[in-house]
Amino acid sequence: MIDLQQLGPEEPYREMFTIEGEPEEAREARRRILEAFQDLRFYERDHIYLLHGERLPSVSGIASRFESQHFDPVSQSESYALRHGETPEYWRAQWECNSFRATTLGTKTHEFGESLSYLRAGHPEFIRPSVASQYLERHGFLAPIHPKEEAAKAFLEGLHPSLHLVLNEARVYSGLNPDPSRNLSERICGTFDMLYWYDGEGDASRAGFVLFDYKTNASLFSEFNQRNHVMLMSPFSDLVQESIGEYTIQLSLYALMLEDVGINVLGRRIVWLKDDCSFEMFPLPDVSDRLRNCL
Repeated sequence: MIDLQQLGPEEPYREMFTIEGEPEEAREARRRILEAFQDLRFYERDHIYLLHGERLPSVSGIASRFESQHFDPVSQSESYALRHGETPEYWRAQWECNSFRATTLGTKTHEFGESLSYLRAGHPEFIRPSVASQYLERHGFLAPIHPKEEAAKAFLEGLHPSLHLVLNEARVYSGLNPDPSRNLSERICGTFDMLYWYDGEGDASRAGFVLFDYKTNASLFSEFNQRNHVMLMSPFSDLVQESIGEYTIQLSLYALMLEDVGINVLGRRIVWLKDDCSFEMFPLPDVSDRLRNCL
């Protein structure tokens, strides 16, 4: 049993809000999501999700289950030290520091993107504490101070007016489908970056929800694994073991959880934020049915 007193502070759950001029579909989806998943608790310092006191595995951890090859820092550092000098301990420390830097930058960039999105939607009160010092209130200006934040700003400013914000950084979990046969065999949870309602630009048959996910990796692809045909394990053996393949699983898991509560996602997009202030967008295939069959 988790000792709550040993955990860091609980991240507050988003309360229902509205955006001026938004479509009813966006507002109703927001209400449905916030009501359905309000009992999921999250403790950011320890990165722990609790549902009624039970710790749940996260989406990112589930995706890694399908890796056919795993990085072993001990053996890799030993061989790396033989080739490049220094000690294995030195290289493991270097890798851990680099990973910490990348994770910290990714978190900060996500919080900037979340804050700017809500600011643009008329809700400056949702600006995250980590970027509050970048907000010039009298001009309604949130200053990007890193190239990846500039890239997030460029993405948000370039969004088509047919896309309407539903939620940023919303927690979800599996197991709420009214058809028990459609539920996964275990509870899984996570936090998606962005959900938008696409109004179809006047064509109702094209309308639906789109998930977007910021990524700040140095690269989304592995030339080595592509060249050597290192693939994920079944039922994803058609996907190369690289970041974009694992993100395909992650976003389909989020879409699956939303589908369980009646939010049907028609698109999944990775927004890759780069160090030159630009971004690239990658559409991902839907592998939800495979996940329902194997989890």
